Amino acid sequence: MEHELKKKIFIDPGSQGRPSWYPTPPEDPDLLFYIQRNQNQDAIVYRVNRTSEGLISDDLPMDAYWIRFTEGGVRKELNEFQSRLAYGYDSDKISNELYRFRFVSYKELNFYVNKIADTDRYRVVYQHEGQTIALKYIYVYAVEYGVFPDVKYIELFGADANTGEDHYRIIMIEK
Repeated sequence: MEHELKKKIFIDPGSQGRPSWYPTPPEDPDLLFYIQRNQNQDAIVYRVNRTSEGLISDDLPMDAYWIRFTEGGVRKELNEFQSRLAYGYDSDKISNELYRFRFVSYKELNFYVNKIADTDRYRVVYQHEGQTIALKYIYVYAVEYGVFPDVKYIELFGADANTGEDHYRIIMIEK
């Protein structure tokens, strides 16, 4: 008797965007945004890095680190490779309340850490089609091919900084 082999098609749940069951970082007034990826549920968190006087640190305006949800939610620092090639950033001080930054892995898009008027809080914004968008989180979809993952697309989730209306943007990465 001849048996026909049938291929099973497996769809990576992360290939269709950030899975809804992914955990999110805890509420924190200094949380600016976070990044999650399809490889696992862990998050890279970006917080305002304040001096002892409560101002933003000129040298490093954001503190970036892991929340390892796969290890019970523990905090872990980014390693040198992650900081220099993937999740790190370069920044420029524009004023005491405004800093421009770009990710070392994607320099095509400028982001800004700015103070929210009449508060002691900060947010990250970027410009898209004439709108100022307040960033909430980023989702990165990549395929693992050895040492360096091959990023296929990046999704940015945020809200119009003036109206609060949800905003979504996808950036396809072509190589």
